[in-house]
Amino acid sequence: MNFNRKLCMAAGLLAVGAAQAQIDTAIGGTVDISAFNKRYGLSSANISNLAYVLDPAGSGRTVLRTTVNSTDANVGAVKRTDFYPLNESRTTGLRWYGISVYIPSSWVSHPNPTVIAQIDTGTTATNLAAPLSLLVRGNALELDLNSNYLATTSATANNSASEIIKLGPVVTNRWYCLVVRSDWQPTLGAGGLTMWMNGEKVYNAVNSTNSYIGAAHVPRTGLMFPGLMGVTQRTLYTDFIRLGGATTTALQMYQASPCATFVNGSNIQW
Repeated sequence: MNFNRKLCMAAGLLAVGAAQAQIDTAIGGTVDISAFNKRYGLSSANISNLAYVLDPAGSGRTVLRTTVNSTDANVGAVKRTDFYPLNESRTTGLRWYGISVYIPSSWVSHPNPTVIAQIDTGTTATNLAAPLSLLVRGNALELDLNSNYLATTSATANNSASEIIKLGPVVTNRWYCLVVRSDWQPTLGAGGLTMWMNGEKVYNAVNSTNSYIGAAHVPRTGLMFPGLMGVTQRTLYTDFIRLGGATTTALQMYQASPCATFVNGSNIQW
C-alpha cells in the first residue's frame, strides 16, 4: 500500500470518527439487551412486548420489535409498547432526533390512528397533544404538530395551533427514517423545526412557535394508541433512538440509521 493511499484511508477514518462523535453517545443510542434499562425507559403492560431481533430488511443489524395486543392492560390510560431515552428532557435549545420505524406486511389498515414515533412533553398543562407525532391513520402516514405560546395556566387543546402533514400512503416492508432538527424556544416566534423523511425535507419552519412553555421534550418510539386499537394486534420494528447537538448534521443522523444504505449526502434535501 502506497503512502498516499494510507493518508487517504487515515483521513477517511478520522472523518467517520468525527461524524460519529456528533451523535450523542451518553443518551439513547444502540445498547445490548442487558443494558437496555440503563439507557431507556419502557412503557408497556408486558415486558415481553419488546424484543431484540435482527433487522427484517436483512441488514444484519439488531433492532427492536414492539407489540401491543388488544387484551393488554392500559399504561398511562392508553394501550402502548414504546420506549424513550433516559435523562433526556430538553426544554430549550437545539436538539437533533433520529427515529426509524419499519412497518411489516402484516400491518392491517384501520381508520383508528396508531402513533409510531413522538416527541412528547412534560408540560404541566393538561390535555395538550404532543408537539410532534408520527402516526398511521388508515393507510396513510402523517405528521401531527401542535404548539401554544400561552402560559401553561392558559394553554388548552382548543386554543393550541395544530398542523397535519400528509406523507403519503404507507409502504410496508421498508424503513421510514425520520430526522428532526428542532430549536425549542418558549418565546413567541423564536423557535425552528426542520424534518426529513428518508432524506426528503418534509417540513421547515423558522421563527415559529413549535411547542409549549415549560415543556420538557422526550422522544419515544413504538406503538401508542390514543383511542381504540381497532385490531387485535399490532407489531412494529424500530431502531434505537439517536440524539444530536448543535454541530450535528442530517447526514450524520442518517449515517447511524437503517436508511444509511440508500440515504446519503447526494440525495438529502438541504
